[in-house]
Amino acid sequence: MDAGLSTLSKTSFFVAIAGCIAIVVGIIAYVVLSRKNTVPSGLKKEGFQGPAKGVSTIPCGQESSHATDILNLFSIKMSSTEEGEPDFKEFKEILSKLCCMKHDLMGASQTVQNMLYLPYNNSHDRENPADTVARCFSKSMPIRDLDITFGTWRQRGISLVNRLCTSYNLSSSESEKVMMHFTSLWQDVFSVAKNACVPAEKAPEYGSPRDPRAVIPEKVQGLGPYNGYY
Repeated sequence: MDAGLSTLSKTSFFVAIAGCIAIVVGIIAYVVLSRKNTVPSGLKKEGFQGPAKGVSTIPCGQESSHATDILNLFSIKMSSTEEGEPDFKEFKEILSKLCCMKHDLMGASQTVQNMLYLPYNNSHDRENPADTVARCFSKSMPIRDLDITFGTWRQRGISLVNRLCTSYNLSSSESEKVMMHFTSLWQDVFSVAKNACVPAEKAPEYGSPRDPRAVIPEKVQGLGPYNGYY
């Protein structure tokens, strides 16, 4: 009888220990999993620009409601031509580059982060996209180069919009909406880039020719210093 009670007490003791261990493990697992997602949500004003991935179907797409509206419109359409899907893929690359450029230029770290992973495409890029943003941070982007870069994106983007509206059978109002959103996105990012990329104009070393300064008459320029009393 005593042996049975002893065995029962030992079993209860080990069950209690196992239960305590299970509770501790559960608490640790809960703490680890609750802190797993360290990406800022962008909803709190903590100086972050928001996550570059995970909230849009394209990189940095959350940076612009214009890009989101375009993607939402095409998400319910089907291409009726063979060229439709490749054109849409390239168009999304242009949208990503515009959005990621804005994301990097307005970021607190002032480093090339999101544009770094976007591929070069000779159909609409004048140089490596990451190099473009790097030149902005070094203030070595002349306004002419910036105009050419953004002009190429705009020209190719408009061409793709016209092709996509036909391939995806968009109505006139839908086509106008897509064009409006794209040009608005382009203008927004171009405005940010002009403020961030173009170096400040330097004043001439000796100022303007009209600035007041001392003048020595030509007829006395060859004379030596005057050592008289008066």
